[in-house]
Amino acid sequence: MLISIVMPAYNAERFLAEAIKSVLAQTWIDFELIILDDGSEDHTREIALRYAQLDSRVRVKSHANIGVAATLNQGMALAASEWVVVMHADDVMMPNRLECQLAFVTAHPELAVASSWIKHIDSEGRVIGKGESPLVTHEAVRKLFVANELVGFSHPAAILRKSAVLAVGGYSRQLRVNEDIDLWNRMLEHGYKILVQPEYLLKYRIHGSSASIAKARLILQQLRWIKECMLRRRSGQAELSWEDYLRFRRTLPWRVRANATRKDLAKVLYKAATYHFAQRRYYLVAPTVIAAVILQPGYTIPQIAAKMVLRRS
Repeated sequence: MLISIVMPAYNAERFLAEAIKSVLAQTWIDFELIILDDGSEDHTREIALRYAQLDSRVRVKSHANIGVAATLNQGMALAASEWVVVMHADDVMMPNRLECQLAFVTAHPELAVASSWIKHIDSEGRVIGKGESPLVTHEAVRKLFVANELVGFSHPAAILRKSAVLAVGGYSRQLRVNEDIDLWNRMLEHGYKILVQPEYLLKYRIHGSSASIAKARLILQQLRWIKECMLRRRSGQAELSWEDYLRFRRTLPWRVRANATRKDLAKVLYKAATYHFAQRRYYLVAPTVIAAVILQPGYTIPQIAAKMVLRRS
C-alpha cells in the first residue's frame, strides 16, 4: 500500500539530509516522499534534488514562500495516496514509523488522523526528553471535545486521511502557526475520529530556529484565537479574523488579560528551559524553571524536570 509523505522545507539545509535519510531507511518501502521547498534562500532545494536523483520515490517541488499552511495544502493536493504522513525537515523518523502507523490505522478503520508519542532531540541528535500524549483512547479525546477544550498532539508525527482533510477545507491559510490544532478541532466537529498511537515513532528536534521556541509567544496568542473561533463556531456565531480578535481581546477586563499574560509567560519560560537544556546551558535551566513555577503554580519542578531528563534512544 502506497503512503504519501509530505515534507515542507524552508531554509532547512542544516538537518534536511538527516530527515530524508530517516524516510529512505523505513522498513515500509512503498511510499512517495514529496519535498516542498517553500522559497528557501539556502541550499534546501539542491539537497532535496540530490536525493531525488538517487531515489525515484523522492519528488521535489519548489515555489515562492507562501507559508507552511499553504505548502501543506499543496502537498495534500499532490499526494497520490489516501494516507498522508506529515514530516518536518528537521526531525527524524524511527525506522518502523510508516509500518507501525499503517498497522495502527488499519486496526482502527474509524480514524481520520493518528499521531504518536515522540522523543525530543537536540541539534546533535541526543535524546533530551519525551512527549507522551494521553489521547490514546476515544474517551480521552471526547472528554476534551465535550468540555470545549482544544485537542492537540504532535503534528510531524501524524498520519492523515487525505479525503477527510480536504472535506473540511484543509489547513487554514490565516494561521502562521498552530495550523494543525485548528485542523484537528475542525475535523472533530465534522465527526471524524482522532487518536494518538502510544508508541515512540518520531524524534522531534529542538534547536535555535525551531518554531516551537522562537515563536512561543505567537503560538500561545494564536491558540487563544483558535479557541475563540472554535467556541464561536460551536455556538453558531461567525469566527473572528486575527485583527478582530486582537480588538476583541482589548475589550476584556484588565484582570482577565493580565491573568492570560501571566499564564502565557509561564509557558514561554517553560519552553525556554527546555531549549536551554537542549543547548546544554544548564546554568540557565533552574532559574528559568523556577520563574515558570512562580508564575504558574500548577507547574511543579519535578513535573518539568521529568520532561527534560536525558534518556537513551
